[in-house]
Amino acid sequence: MKNIAITCLVLVAVCVGLQAKKTVKAPYFMAASSNQLEIEKVTLGKDTTWVDAKIYTISGDDVRIDSTTVLQVAGKRYAYLGGDGFSKGLWTRVPASGELSVTLKFEPLPMDAESFDFMEMPDADDKGWCIYGVRLDGKKPAIGVPEKLLDQQLDYSLPLPEPELKNGKTVIRGQILGYNPRYGTTLNFNCANWLFFDVFGQSIPIAEDGSFRYETNLMLPGDATLRVGKKRFELFLVPGGELVVTLNLPAIFWSETRLFKKKENGQLVWFEGTYAGLNTELAKYGSLMNIYSADNFYENICGITPNQYKKYVTKIYEKYREDILRNKSLSDAAHIFLITKLEMSYFFAIKGYKSNISYAPMISGKKGVKRADMTVDENYYDEILKLDFIHSPNIRYGSYPDFVRVATGDFKGKFESEPIWEDILRAKPLGDALARMKPLSEEQLLTLDSIAETEIKKALNIRNQKIVDLLAESAKKTGYTICQLDTAVTADNLIATITRPYRGKVVLIDMWNTWCGPCIRAMKSLQLVKEELKDVVYVYVADESSPEGKWKITIPDIHGMHYRITNEQSSAMGKLYEYPGIPTYFIVDREGNIAYKVTGFPGAEVIKKELSKL
Repeated sequence: MKNIAITCLVLVAVCVGLQAKKTVKAPYFMAASSNQLEIEKVTLGKDTTWVDAKIYTISGDDVRIDSTTVLQVAGKRYAYLGGDGFSKGLWTRVPASGELSVTLKFEPLPMDAESFDFMEMPDADDKGWCIYGVRLDGKKPAIGVPEKLLDQQLDYSLPLPEPELKNGKTVIRGQILGYNPRYGTTLNFNCANWLFFDVFGQSIPIAEDGSFRYETNLMLPGDATLRVGKKRFELFLVPGGELVVTLNLPAIFWSETRLFKKKENGQLVWFEGTYAGLNTELAKYGSLMNIYSADNFYENICGITPNQYKKYVTKIYEKYREDILRNKSLSDAAHIFLITKLEMSYFFAIKGYKSNISYAPMISGKKGVKRADMTVDENYYDEILKLDFIHSPNIRYGSYPDFVRVATGDFKGKFESEPIWEDILRAKPLGDALARMKPLSEEQLLTLDSIAETEIKKALNIRNQKIVDLLAESAKKTGYTICQLDTAVTADNLIATITRPYRGKVVLIDMWNTWCGPCIRAMKSLQLVKEELKDVVYVYVADESSPEGKWKITIPDIHGMHYRITNEQSSAMGKLYEYPGIPTYFIVDREGNIAYKVTGFPGAEVIKKELSKL
């Protein structure tokens, strides 16, 4: 009987031990800051929670999980205890495969927890790897797609509109399903406008409920892009149109992962309004019109010769073209538009062989790549000079001014000139200035008056007046000061020169730029600190990579002292103080000495603590 009792006790203990563990494989999640880290399994134990994850990055990179990483459930944090695969807080070299498997240990989560957030550097505004809403019930989260979208009947029969110049306001609005402000999701719009190319695009504000609205002036029908995080959607817009976009946020993030992209193929986006059918087709097949969308494009062209490059790019072009022509489900409008844009992409990919091959190692992260001889023979461009789009009115969709620039430059005499080319060549420098949010000068306004095409002139006038109005509105605001700094001031004297007027006070120097999203978000996080520590002098330093016009429009809402230094001064500062990027912060004490320096926003509380010490 005694042996039986002991056996029963052992079995009970084993059962309790088994019950004390809960395992969820390939857990669904709601959003993520990156697809470099994916959670493959979560095991909840009595004393520990294990997270099996895989890190994907460039072979030879060094990676780590920050020691401040936590799991968060209902506002409560559970600390990171270390990991197998690398040591806590230490850097580990990624193997040749570009994949690193790790098991991370945390304080035990409640067994009844339904989900958690994986948060690296949770108190920093510019967070590291974060995965939100990781499900512990093994179920796919329901986001509630509106019934009208599930039963949608779209018109795919609309022909493409004529690519005629006619200015008009275009509206893009919509809803992000599954949105939560704490995810830090960004929405970015960029229009392939003839005149106002913006490499960084325009950030679209998202309301607390996930709704958004953006309007812009268009000069003619054409393509645009909408980015949700890193996911890019190709759009087709027309002047006077309104496009309603509904985005499936969790599905968008799943589509970017190795774990789910084959398993989950649900709809990522729905369109209503102007050319909703064509936009739906572009969301599915838009990558076929872009040579650079090929997997590992830049990695594959590292170190190759121009002839090898041409062969590689042509192979992509021929495959994509065949895929488009073979797809009988596509509407006539989609066929025409996709082929036109693909030919344009092929044209510029071949024309730009030198820069593409040269920058490929930097873009792909490959090191030690030897540069090939860039010499080509006189027949190198023969094929692209015969492409159909060149002789089609559809050439006006998209980057037509880039074609005009090439046709009147390197390919001068290869094409028959059109009357509008002269207007485009005059207008493009004006558009470039306006894209930098800089109003036209008197001399530029005279050039504007010399342009014959009324719709080009109208587009420039609309944008110029908008910038003039924004600058006038900004000039009325108070609480900020624009300070001048001699361009001859060297890096080793720059901080002393900037802070000299404020001796006896603590100074926070914020190195930032208008294009730096983390910089802007950090400023918002520091607002409460600024309101509390009013005796501190807040100094903001940008460089010339911030377009002057945009800088002047942005800074009135950032109270403090503002400097705009040269790119040379900025680069020298980075080398002298050994900081790799922005935001970077310097805290200078009352005697003018640097008391604290950090790159990357460490969190408002850390900045407040360091300021309060002095």
